[in-house]
Amino acid sequence: MAKTVRTSGAYTLQPTSEVVTLKNGLLFTPVAFANLPGTPAMGMVAFLTTDGAGAKKNKLCYYETANNRWNYVDDNSAVATS
Repeated sequence: MAKTVRTSGAYTLQPTSEVVTLKNGLLFTPVAFANLPGTPAMGMVAFLTTDGAGAKKNKLCYYETANNRWNYVDDNSAVATS
């Protein structure tokens, strides 16, 4: 696999065929539920500051298309939308 170094922008990976090795970790820009992408893709990840009900969360979440919703990484529960 060719080595790609990026300082900004997004990586797009194909499921089960590509791997990213991180040397120094990831830095997520915290985002409120209202500012999550309007049309998220399967596997998108975000650091959520508040959920759709306005409750403080400060948790990592991901989008999955089986239920078309954002879930918390720590317990797979759905993010409140309102």
